[in-house]
Formats: sequence, structure tokens, C-alpha cells
Amino acid sequence: MTVCDSELALNVDLPRPLVVQFSALELSADAGVLLAHQAEQAIGICEGIAGCIPEWRDPSRLVHSLPQLVSQRIYQLVGGYEDADDCDALRHDPIFKVVCGRLPLPSANELASQPTMSRLENQVKATDIKAIRRLFIDGFIASHEVPPRAVVLDIDGWADPTHGDQEQSAFHGYYGHHMYYPVLINEATRRFPLVLHLRPGNSHPGKGVAAILRWVFWRLRRAWPGVSIILRGDCGFSLPEILTVCERAGVGFALGFASNAVLKRKIDYLLDQARVQYHRTGEKARLFDDRYYAAGSWDEPHRLIMKAEWLPKGPNPRFVVTNLAGEAQAIYDQFYVQRGEASEHPIKELKLGLRADRLSCHHFVANQFRLLLVQAAYLLLITLRHAAEGTDLATAQVDRLRSSVIKVAARVKTSTRRVLVELAAFCPFAQEMKQIAHRLSAPKFWLYPA
Repeated sequence: MTVCDSELALNVDLPRPLVVQFSALELSADAGVLLAHQAEQAIGICEGIAGCIPEWRDPSRLVHSLPQLVSQRIYQLVGGYEDADDCDALRHDPIFKVVCGRLPLPSANELASQPTMSRLENQVKATDIKAIRRLFIDGFIASHEVPPRAVVLDIDGWADPTHGDQEQSAFHGYYGHHMYYPVLINEATRRFPLVLHLRPGNSHPGKGVAAILRWVFWRLRRAWPGVSIILRGDCGFSLPEILTVCERAGVGFALGFASNAVLKRKIDYLLDQARVQYHRTGEKARLFDDRYYAAGSWDEPHRLIMKAEWLPKGPNPRFVVTNLAGEAQAIYDQFYVQRGEASEHPIKELKLGLRADRLSCHHFVANQFRLLLVQAAYLLLITLRHAAEGTDLATAQVDRLRSSVIKVAARVKTSTRRVLVELAAFCPFAQEMKQIAHRLSAPKFWLYPA
């Protein structure tokens, strides 16, 4: 273990000289990872992922078990360490040793290094990916005490720029660079990440989604035969095959639809009314109507909600194709536009808070495995957020949650009787940490209420 014993050269106006130096004590800057470990005890996602990967190493020469490797990688993501290179520095951290099931002894019980972690990432096969994907769906189903009456699924994708020679990296004309095109399907109420799927960079927003949705619908209906399922998404997902999958599965949908010449003619009268209303009142005008419309590639007509909006900069028409019953404006305002909160914000958290776009492996399957590890870390963090209900952290994004209750300094002392973790006396979020720990220890905390 390398200990930095150099001093920091700082000038502070004090009556006495100020000396700032790195301590040789067993200290950690990530004591809050213990809370993530408590969430793992309830959910079991790290153990589950490890159980989906067949052991390929010689058992007589094992130093780090698969559950420890997977846990180490996921806990490091929770702590904000997105790269496998971070393993080299963190393998000596006493808190990470504790959460990975090792005694935090100085210069002993080191965790895995970067080469070991990289070998794990590149060993995972496509069949393992399928097993891990089933794990998340089954975990979502098991998190309900009783079958829910309805499940709303939000779907969205994002551009992930690639660098160098990476498998299935491709140039996307709209985004103007080489990239991957991941897609996220999550449950709207608690933002449970059901599917995080990696696609080649030249994909259409809805490419390959129909097969995934068919499988998700089947898994949910097999567990809950009477559940009502509704899918929300933007216009990239209103493809004929996706509409067909929803109709055949009896799934409701509200999906954005791109404008075309026919729709422009259909909404002209409504835009004229909105324009007159805007010029009369001086405030933006919003009018709604619906029509049955059949695109040339559709098997049958579908209901199309039209929003005619007139702003100071001009017209802003929008279309939503749906099979939901109800008044057009209510479906648009009270249901469809809520997808921004339920799908775009989680993507923002995945990218900025967990660096889900850090897909720098050469092999495509290895990058898909990295996404699944991020998905697991996100699940642990939203579990902490749920446990913080009633506090200011109940709606905190991943970055703030991490800076508040994960990045907490602690001293770790190991004796023959116990392992003592001492937190700072002036920890500003001590009460929130106590509540999270208390709620996570409650039986069946992770279950959705009946």
C-alpha cells in the first residue's frame, strides 16, 4: 500500500503555523458506501449478477470471488469511481474492504486490481447478459407484496460518443459523431430501471425495441395476469412494429408522433384558432383535438392527439398516437408529458451521476456488461433515496445524494473483537444517514406497498 505522506503547501492567516498533511491512519472518504451495502442486503443485486456469470478460473488459485469482484465494481460506481482503473487506488480502502466482505487490515486483504476487473468485464458472454437482464425484471416483480393494478413503463434513449476502434461503434448522421445508442426502459413510479440495453451507433431510436418490449410484457403478464401496462415514449418509438406489439399484448400506449404533410393539413384549422387566440390575448395559446389516422405502414387506424400551440416565436404543433381513453388534453398534460420526469431525468442521472456513457471497452458485450453494472449501482442509489423519504434527500439527484451521504469521511479501526468505523462529529447529514440505515434494516422495506 502506498501512503502519501507529503504536506500540502497552503497559506492561511492564523496565529500559529498551519500544517496540512496526509494521514497514515486507516481512513476512508466513502463511509456512506456502507449504506449502499445495507441496500444490497435487502435487494441482493450484486450477488444476483455474480450468480449469472459462470466461474472460468482455476478454483485452486482464486483470490477474489465473483461476488466480491462484482460488488467491488458496483460499490465503486456508487462512490463515483466509474473506471476500472480506480480499482488500483481503492483496493486498499478500508470501507470498500468491509462492504466486499474482507477485514480492513492494513496492507492485507487487498481487493481486486484493474487487470483483474478488466478480465471480468471481458469474460462475460451474451448468454450471461440475458441472465442478468432477467434478474432485473424478476427483482422488480419480487419487489411487490401484491400484484399492482397498473404499471407505467417509460422508454427513451441517448447518444453515447465512442472513441477508437470499438465493436459496433458507428457514425450517426443526426448526432454527427461515432457512438453507441443505449435505450432505457424504467418503471415510472419509483423509476426502477427494468432494462438498460446497448445498441450499435447507427440505430434508429426504436430499432430492436419491439422484441425487448414483447419480452418485458410477457414477463410481467406471466407474473401478474391482470395487470394493466402502459408504455410512454417520444416519437422515435412510434414505429409500426412497436404499435403492433402493444396492441397484441393488450398494452396501452402514448407515443409521440412526428409531423408530416398529412398531419399538417389536419391541424391547420386548430393552429389558426390558436393563432387568433394568441394575438387576441398576447399569451401563448394551446388547443387540443384528436383524429383517427392511419399511416401507410400501419395495419389499422389509431387515435392521434393533436396539440396546436402558438408561442411568441410562432406555431408549435405536437402529435401523440395512443389507444388510451379519455379527453385529449388530459391525456397529453396529465400523462404523456410526465415522461420527462420519469425517463429523461433518470437518463441524466445515469450519464452525469454514474457515467453510464463510460463505455470504453473494445468488445461490445463488455460495454453492455458495464451498462448493467451501472444499472445495479443506480438501483442501490434510488433505494437509498427512497429510504430518505421525508427528508430533503428524498428528491435528490444521484450527485447530491452521493455528496451528502456517500462521500463521508471515516476512521476505521480493527481489533480482535470488532471493526469500528468512526464518522466525523460534525457530519452535516448525520440524521439523514441514521434514518436511511434504520429504514433499510426494516423487514420488507424494499417492497412496494400493497
